[in-house]
Amino acid sequence: MVALAVAAGTAFAQERGGIKGALSAATLSCMQTAVDSRDNAIIAAWDAQYPAIKTALQTRQAALKAAWMQTDQKTRREATRTAWNAYKESAKSARATMKTAHKSAWTKFEADRKVCSPKATKDDNGSLGMDNQL
Repeated sequence: MVALAVAAGTAFAQERGGIKGALSAATLSCMQTAVDSRDNAIIAAWDAQYPAIKTALQTRQAALKAAWMQTDQKTRREATRTAWNAYKESAKSARATMKTAHKSAWTKFEADRKVCSPKATKDDNGSLGMDNQL
Protein backbone atom coordinates (compact mmCIF):
# COMPACT_ATOMS: atom_id res chain seq x y z
CA MET A 1 0.00 0.00 0.00
CA VAL A 2 2.83 2.39 0.89
CA ALA A 3 4.66 1.51 -2.35
CA LEU A 4 1.53 2.27 -4.38
CA ALA A 5 1.14 5.64 -2.67
CA VAL A 6 4.79 6.49 -3.36
CA ALA A 7 4.44 5.44 -7.00
CA ALA A 8 1.27 7.48 -7.42
CA GLY A 9 2.91 10.49 -5.79
CA THR A 10 5.94 10.11 -8.04
CA ALA A 11 3.78 9.92 -11.17
CA PHE A 12 1.79 12.97 -10.08
CA ALA A 13 4.97 14.94 -9.36
CA GLN A 14 6.42 14.00 -12.74
CA GLU A 15 3.29 15.21 -14.49
CA ARG A 16 3.58 18.50 -12.64
CA GLY A 17 7.31 18.74 -13.30
CA GLY A 18 7.94 18.56 -9.58
CA ILE A 19 10.66 15.90 -9.59
CA LYS A 20 14.11 17.35 -9.92
CA GLY A 21 15.60 16.38 -13.28
CA ALA A 22 12.33 15.03 -14.68
CA LEU A 23 12.13 15.36 -18.45
CA SER A 24 8.99 15.47 -20.57
CA ALA A 25 7.93 12.57 -22.77
CA ALA A 26 8.70 14.76 -25.80
CA THR A 27 12.26 15.35 -24.57
CA LEU A 28 12.79 11.65 -23.90
CA SER A 29 11.51 10.78 -27.37
CA CYS A 30 13.69 13.51 -28.91
CA MET A 31 16.76 12.11 -27.16
CA GLN A 32 15.98 8.59 -28.38
CA THR A 33 15.83 9.95 -31.92
CA ALA A 34 19.13 11.81 -31.41
CA VAL A 35 20.80 8.62 -30.15
CA ASP A 36 19.45 6.65 -33.12
CA SER A 37 20.72 9.27 -35.54
CA ARG A 38 24.20 9.37 -33.98
CA ASP A 39 24.64 5.63 -33.61
CA ASN A 40 23.24 4.80 -37.04
CA ALA A 41 25.72 7.27 -38.56
CA ILE A 42 28.60 5.67 -36.63
CA ILE A 43 27.47 2.18 -37.67
CA ALA A 44 27.32 3.32 -41.31
CA ALA A 45 30.84 4.74 -41.00
CA TRP A 46 32.11 1.40 -39.68
CA ASP A 47 30.25 -0.41 -42.47
CA ALA A 48 32.09 1.79 -44.98
CA GLN A 49 35.48 1.43 -43.30
CA TYR A 50 35.52 -2.36 -43.24
CA PRO A 51 35.50 -2.89 -47.03
CA ALA A 52 38.03 -0.07 -47.52
CA ILE A 53 40.48 -1.66 -45.08
CA LYS A 54 39.80 -5.13 -46.45
CA THR A 55 40.55 -3.94 -49.99
CA ALA A 56 43.73 -2.22 -48.80
CA LEU A 57 44.89 -5.45 -47.13
CA GLN A 58 44.04 -7.58 -50.16
CA THR A 59 45.86 -5.16 -52.46
CA ARG A 60 48.89 -5.16 -50.16
CA GLN A 61 48.87 -8.94 -50.02
CA ALA A 62 48.82 -9.27 -53.82
CA ALA A 63 51.51 -6.60 -54.27
CA LEU A 64 53.82 -8.16 -51.67
CA LYS A 65 53.38 -11.62 -53.15
CA ALA A 66 54.27 -10.21 -56.57
CA ALA A 67 57.28 -8.43 -55.05
CA TRP A 68 58.51 -11.67 -53.54
CA MET A 69 58.45 -13.25 -56.98
CA GLN A 70 61.22 -10.87 -58.05
CA THR A 71 64.66 -12.44 -58.07
CA ASP A 72 66.51 -9.14 -58.35
CA GLN A 73 66.99 -7.66 -54.85
CA LYS A 74 66.76 -4.02 -55.96
CA THR A 75 63.52 -4.64 -57.88
CA ARG A 76 62.09 -6.67 -54.98
CA ARG A 77 62.91 -3.97 -52.41
CA GLU A 78 61.36 -1.26 -54.56
CA ALA A 79 58.24 -3.37 -55.11
CA THR A 80 57.84 -4.09 -51.37
CA ARG A 81 58.38 -0.41 -50.54
CA THR A 82 55.76 0.57 -53.11
CA ALA A 83 53.30 -2.02 -51.74
CA TRP A 84 53.73 -0.84 -48.15
CA ASN A 85 53.45 2.84 -49.09
CA ALA A 86 50.28 2.23 -51.09
CA TYR A 87 48.80 0.28 -48.18
CA LYS A 88 49.76 3.02 -45.72
CA GLU A 89 48.01 5.66 -47.84
CA SER A 90 44.89 3.52 -48.36
CA ALA A 91 44.60 2.71 -44.65
CA LYS A 92 45.25 6.34 -43.71
CA SER A 93 42.52 7.50 -46.07
CA ALA A 94 40.03 4.97 -44.66
CA ARG A 95 40.83 6.04 -41.10
CA ALA A 96 40.48 9.73 -41.99
CA THR A 97 37.10 9.10 -43.61
CA MET A 98 35.98 7.18 -40.54
CA LYS A 99 37.24 9.88 -38.18
CA THR A 100 35.42 12.61 -40.12
CA ALA A 101 32.14 10.67 -40.21
CA HIS A 102 32.48 9.77 -36.53
CA LYS A 103 33.14 13.36 -35.47
CA SER A 104 30.29 14.60 -37.65
CA ALA A 105 27.87 12.14 -36.02
CA TRP A 106 28.87 13.33 -32.56
CA THR A 107 28.72 17.02 -33.52
CA LYS A 108 25.20 16.53 -34.85
CA PHE A 109 24.24 14.60 -31.70
CA GLU A 110 25.51 17.41 -29.45
CA ALA A 111 23.42 19.93 -31.39
CA ASP A 112 20.37 17.62 -31.44
CA ARG A 113 20.42 17.02 -27.70
CA LYS A 114 20.66 20.74 -26.98
CA VAL A 115 17.55 21.21 -29.12
CA CYS A 116 15.81 18.41 -27.21
CA SER A 117 16.45 20.07 -23.85
CA PRO A 118 19.30 21.86 -22.09
CA LYS A 119 18.68 19.47 -19.17
CA ALA A 120 19.27 16.45 -21.41
CA THR A 121 22.92 17.36 -21.83
CA LYS A 122 23.52 16.56 -18.16
CA ASP A 123 22.07 13.05 -18.21
CA ASP A 124 24.32 11.38 -20.80
CA ASN A 125 28.00 11.32 -19.87
CA GLY A 126 29.12 9.45 -23.00
CA SER A 127 31.44 11.27 -25.31
CA LEU A 128 33.27 11.27 -28.60
CA GLY A 129 36.42 10.38 -26.69
CA MET A 130 34.84 7.21 -25.37
CA ASP A 131 33.80 6.18 -28.89
CA ASN A 132 37.27 6.97 -30.23
CA GLN A 133 38.51 3.97 -28.26
CA LEU A 134 36.76 1.61 -30.68
